[in-house]
Amino acid sequence: MAPLLAAAGFHAAPMSAERVVSFMDQVRVFQDQVDKLNRLQVDSAEYSCLKAIALFSPDACGLTDPAHVDSLQEKAQVALTEYERLQYPNQPQRFGRLLLRLPALRAVPANLISQLFFMRLVGKTPIETLIRDMQLSGSSISWPYVPGQ
Repeated sequence: MAPLLAAAGFHAAPMSAERVVSFMDQVRVFQDQVDKLNRLQVDSAEYSCLKAIALFSPDACGLTDPAHVDSLQEKAQVALTEYERLQYPNQPQRFGRLLLRLPALRAVPANLISQLFFMRLVGKTPIETLIRDMQLSGSSISWPYVPGQ
């Protein structure tokens, strides 16, 4: 866990003791999920399918065509099912085990992910703001990112 915190620049952000305890609890939960995926030895194809299943959620707010998103999610699930059947024929339970990791990963707070993986890139700018600004400007963003420039 220490390398994860050091890479995130955790040492540079002063926090109250209560916030540190809460943050560390969240990091432990996240690390536990990563460890479980590592024990399953998830390969790159499985990871890609799981990522698509998680991202193509018809329950997301503001969708104009949730049926299409549902269809994409279903295609990713079918692709993963087929892949598991062909690549891991001696592990019929593998598909289910992989899917059971998703709810726990979704429970990891988005702000924790931002703090661990994006803080050093974008500072205190929320990642949603960065993405919105990139989309609205239609241009690439230079680093370090300074909002409104």
